[in-house]
Amino acid sequence: MKKLSSMLVVGVILLGAVVLINTFTFKSKQINTEPAEFINIPQTCIQNLQKAIQFKTISYDRPDLIDSAAFLDFHTFLVQVYPLTFSKLKLEKINGLSLILHWQGKNKALQPIILMAHQDVVPVEEATRKNWHADPFSGALKDDFIYGRGTIDDKGSLIAILESVELLLKDNFIPENDIYFVFGHDEEVTGKRGVKVIASLFKQRGIKPAMVLDEGGIITHYKVPGLDKPAAVVGIAEKGYVTVDLKARIAGGHSSMPEKQTAIDELAKAVVKLKENQFPLELGPVTNLFMDYVGPEMPFVSKMAMANRWLFSSIIKSNYEKTAAGSATLRTTTATTIFNAGLKENLIPGEASATINFRTLPGVDTLAVINHVKKVINNPDIEITLRQGSSATAQIAKVDDKTFAYLQKTISAFQEDIVVTPYLVLGATDSRFFGDLTTQVFRFTPFTDPEGFHGVNERIKVTEFKKGITFYYHFIKNYN
Repeated sequence: MKKLSSMLVVGVILLGAVVLINTFTFKSKQINTEPAEFINIPQTCIQNLQKAIQFKTISYDRPDLIDSAAFLDFHTFLVQVYPLTFSKLKLEKINGLSLILHWQGKNKALQPIILMAHQDVVPVEEATRKNWHADPFSGALKDDFIYGRGTIDDKGSLIAILESVELLLKDNFIPENDIYFVFGHDEEVTGKRGVKVIASLFKQRGIKPAMVLDEGGIITHYKVPGLDKPAAVVGIAEKGYVTVDLKARIAGGHSSMPEKQTAIDELAKAVVKLKENQFPLELGPVTNLFMDYVGPEMPFVSKMAMANRWLFSSIIKSNYEKTAAGSATLRTTTATTIFNAGLKENLIPGEASATINFRTLPGVDTLAVINHVKKVINNPDIEITLRQGSSATAQIAKVDDKTFAYLQKTISAFQEDIVVTPYLVLGATDSRFFGDLTTQVFRFTPFTDPEGFHGVNERIKVTEFKKGITFYYHFIKNYN
């Protein structure tokens, strides 16, 4: 017994030693660099963003509802306020509304880069208009904030990019490599008529970019639990988008004489089963990279857990699962978004349908989702149909590539004492369509803790908008 006790003590000591060694050797991956050079940004940039918000470039699922005139008027406005950009860069329109601007560089042997933003915005719910501090399409300036749909998603980035290009052209700057600016018009409704077409066109033309930079990650002061420094989360991958339709058909009848099984009952059981038996939590490759970068910057206890995931993974998963965002980071999520059945209160319907949306982790394909649904529901009488437009993702940008190093350096120069880290974007962006052309697709918007994304009082602080212009200016100017 004493021998066993001694062995346990030695084991605990050895385990503690390994944990401490791993913790103290868990070194920072952040870089030191000189602060970015100050640039004089004209005040007209504020009016330009305000005006851009006033164009109702709204996306709808039905193409016939889109006001193409709003997009065309927006294009006319861009040409007017950025004359050097639209006279010196080659403009190409795709499906009439999406834009490609090509800036020819000095050295054709170098791979080009692509900077992206989208023109379209989501609609504003009429019921919420009364809760806005300013009209959502006014671009009003209040308390140093510009209000309006698109200030964050994504006209803020689009205008910041064009402001930076116009400034560089005024200085007669010519990049070393070619630069393409891609501004889609239907990102909010899958991007299939905009950037998806553009990516196919680039593939046909043999354009293989060194990197792509689109919206996605942000700078945040509070959204990384346990970190007391600002963090720039750079999306190196994004979740896939898979939608499945379920349908149950069982003869209905009068509500006074219900059968033991009805279409609604069976479908409701299936939906509940899917909610209660979700994909497992896992520390995938992107999450592990995220922890590699933020872990060394955390207080000792959190740092210890991050440095020893082999031991503390269950605790980490448990903590992440407490929030919707944390849970979504570690698993392929399941969400019932539509449930249809019934016409009359005293009539049992013979058919019921439901739509389930899955946001998949990289590497989880559509077949895996279908197999999961079949196994969990375990009911051959329920039809399972994969909806068109579903797509899984596998692209993960390499953090040991010079493109990520450059992005990290640019961000670090842009803001002092910032932690730059790769992470997984939970939503879908237009940039996913370029995954076949390069692995180095990044999602990052240089704004701090944006507010009102897809909701009420979408707004951007003037100082943040100007910082964004500074970021894109240096990103373009110093890339080679």
